[in-house]
Amino acid sequence: MSNILIIDDEQSIIDSLSLILKKEKYNVTGCTDGYSALKLLSDKKFDLILLDIKMPRMDGLEVLTEIMKLDEDNVVIMISGHGTVETAFEASKSGAYSFLQKPLPDLVELRLIIKNAVRFKQAKDELKKIQNELLENYKIIGNSQALNHIRDLITKYSDSNSNIFIYGESGTGKELVARQIHLNSKRSKNSFVKINCANLIPDEIENELFGYISRQGIPVKGKFEEAQGGTIYFDEISNLNSDVQSKLLKVLEENKFISGFDGSQINIDIRFLFSTNKEINIEIDENRFRNDLFHRINVLQITLPPLRDRADDIPELIKYYSEKICKFNNIPLKNFSQNAVSLLQELRYPGNIRELKNLLERLLISIDKNVINAEDIEINSSGQSKELTELLNKNIPLSEFQNESEKMFIKKILNDYKYNVSQTADALKIQRSHLYKLMAKYNIPLPSKRN
Repeated sequence: MSNILIIDDEQSIIDSLSLILKKEKYNVTGCTDGYSALKLLSDKKFDLILLDIKMPRMDGLEVLTEIMKLDEDNVVIMISGHGTVETAFEASKSGAYSFLQKPLPDLVELRLIIKNAVRFKQAKDELKKIQNELLENYKIIGNSQALNHIRDLITKYSDSNSNIFIYGESGTGKELVARQIHLNSKRSKNSFVKINCANLIPDEIENELFGYISRQGIPVKGKFEEAQGGTIYFDEISNLNSDVQSKLLKVLEENKFISGFDGSQINIDIRFLFSTNKEINIEIDENRFRNDLFHRINVLQITLPPLRDRADDIPELIKYYSEKICKFNNIPLKNFSQNAVSLLQELRYPGNIRELKNLLERLLISIDKNVINAEDIEINSSGQSKELTELLNKNIPLSEFQNESEKMFIKKILNDYKYNVSQTADALKIQRSHLYKLMAKYNIPLPSKRN
């Protein structure tokens, strides 16, 4: 049963409205002044508020402002016997859902207005519930200093309309950050449109972005139109070809585009987010990415730390994903012993959180124990075991073993990070210049010269 609050300095109005609304099976509460109403609203939620404009001490527009401060999702219908267009406009600007003038409409119309307002409130509450569920699904796990800094940036940037560039290794949670920015922004009620640039077919990119006419002659909206009023997220932006980069740059500069199915010019109201796991400076130096486009998208920047740099978050991640994985697979909740957690904290995770999650899923499903210990955890050798075993059994001096094992280790880490020199150097805890020297020493080809 829906709850309705009536705020009017005339008790007779409260009584007559209460009689009508109670017959419609609403719970009704009345207040004769704004102060007592605000006190009540600070403790109790209502599905609809009927608010008189002309009241002593604190008029209805003042009360409305305070009501919306308490909860911007409150639904308020203003009532006035001396209403003007200006008053109605002011009430609407302050967040009122609707405006009724005394004498009130006939019963049939009044019931319909009330019913629609209550349904509107229910729809808002349902949307809020969905948004909270999305925030839960896309929440960022961990309380390390580095991660708390990321949360601060998300809060700071959410309601800015400036472009945001999100950088991080594969699996660090770039999409989570993008979705958190959207869900915490004023655009959250509108679309979040993700474009995975790595999966786009070159011949179809323009259609995807700008729209097109199908073979059946049906107009198909592009991603820019879908994202109107909301957020568009270009994941792995460095994969766009140079022609599309040029067209995207023009859209960003002019805030408009030409529709692909009717040739009309469409002004856009979109928040743009971009991400990549590639070294963008190398992409620019080797003419694969436009420098002017990078400056346009890199207005605000968020750099995500790799998991190896926030091992303190791993116990919380283990607990969070264990609960989710066990629930999803309908198996009893399993725990990891302290020595197992300690071992998992020591690993490097070139695939970051995605790799940790996959490892946990394999362990939780394959091991038939309530508590998983360190000795239960097998780490994939990635094909290195045979080569390492042979090296350990060679009859060679220590200096040669050191060189061969160092070369093997560097090649392994380079391969893990797909020959991304910055990420490899970071994982090895050395300068990039030092890594280049070691690669030259051991005749390991530079990334741009590999076949």
